Amino acid sequence: MSYSASSAVVIPFAAPVRAGNRMSVRDKIVALEWADTARDAGYTRIALDTSASVDEPELGDFLLVYEREAMWANWGVGCCDGGYMIWRPSDGATIGWYPTLEKALAAIPPAE
Repeated sequence: MSYSASSAVVIPFAAPVRAGNRMSVRDKIVALEWADTARDAGYTRIALDTSASVDEPELGDFLLVYEREAMWANWGVGCCDGGYMIWRPSDGATIGWYPTLEKALAAIPPAE
């Protein structure tokens, strides 16, 4: 049995690079520290999502912020190229863009 170079199939093993829309370890620490103080503003839970889908590399990491006893998130904070955006999951409205996670989290208003 003989093989030729033209019958070779190259299978890539590397996933697409998504460094611009990924939260760093430091960002995750900032989010968890903020969550500890957010109880005073009426928020009791955050959820971090890595959005590590190879099929959709344009989706960045994000976190969801929940009020007391809420089943659905009240706020979302997405990691984007060049900063962070806050959106309202109930209607998808973008509230603002911020250069750092600290500034984005500080812009979330107190729960009603």
